[in-house]
Amino acid sequence: MRKKILVCLLLCMALCLGMGLSASAQESYNISDAAGLLGAQELVNLDENAKAVSEHYNCGVYVVIVDDYRGYVRGSIADFSEAVYKSYNLGLGEEKNGILLALSMAERDYDLCAYGDWAHYAFTDYGKDRLAEEFLDNFRNNDWVGGLNDYVASCSSLMEMAKNGNPLDQIIYEPEPEKPGWDPVELMLIVLVPCIIAFAVCSMFRAQMKTANKQYYAMDYVDQSQSRLRVKSDQFLTRNVVRTLIRRDDDDGFRPSGGRPGGTSINAGGFSHKSGKF
Repeated sequence: MRKKILVCLLLCMALCLGMGLSASAQESYNISDAAGLLGAQELVNLDENAKAVSEHYNCGVYVVIVDDYRGYVRGSIADFSEAVYKSYNLGLGEEKNGILLALSMAERDYDLCAYGDWAHYAFTDYGKDRLAEEFLDNFRNNDWVGGLNDYVASCSSLMEMAKNGNPLDQIIYEPEPEKPGWDPVELMLIVLVPCIIAFAVCSMFRAQMKTANKQYYAMDYVDQSQSRLRVKSDQFLTRNVVRTLIRRDDDDGFRPSGGRPGGTSINAGGFSHKSGKF
């Protein structure tokens, strides 16, 4: 029984998406405008540009605009983007690579949603931030055509950079660990106190050895009454010298940069996102 109810709910959601997006989807595969923000010719021109970029890089570039995404799914604008991407089987190639810009006019929400290894490589987290900046300034002034044209053109630029092996990404520098500073009182305790103790111990041993005199030959330390040596001589035979190379920090001339690429954050469903308001 529960399985049947779940199937019915899924069918209803698909039907709702189809009703809201079918009119514009029939006219345009890459650009869907269920909110009616674009004129007919504007929609055609944008769709042609998006299709040309998609085919050139084998990575779909899509836009879906609705009045209120909450009328289609329960959750966030990112959940809506993923539902649209899956329901319409978006993406190109075996991995279904693509990027989708979803706009919801009720609360002025947007989401950039990427899918596929190539798309994640081209549209890093930092890259999505820069991509959003290209169209948000237009959208805030209700310039929908200008913003969407900037979006398509910027997608093309980012994929061209990735194609050349240089995706737009941010190098994150990891700070070096701070070296502990020395407190004057601690330094005095660490250095001065051991010196005082060592001086006291040495003074005590010195007092006990006032009768000892320095001797210059080995035989002076031998008890003549207990030892009878046939040969009495001191000879310096040899010496051992050990040299150890102490490497300085700058010997090799190499220093790690301490940085790493920011990369792309991918969720369990295989999608990466950048969401916000416009």
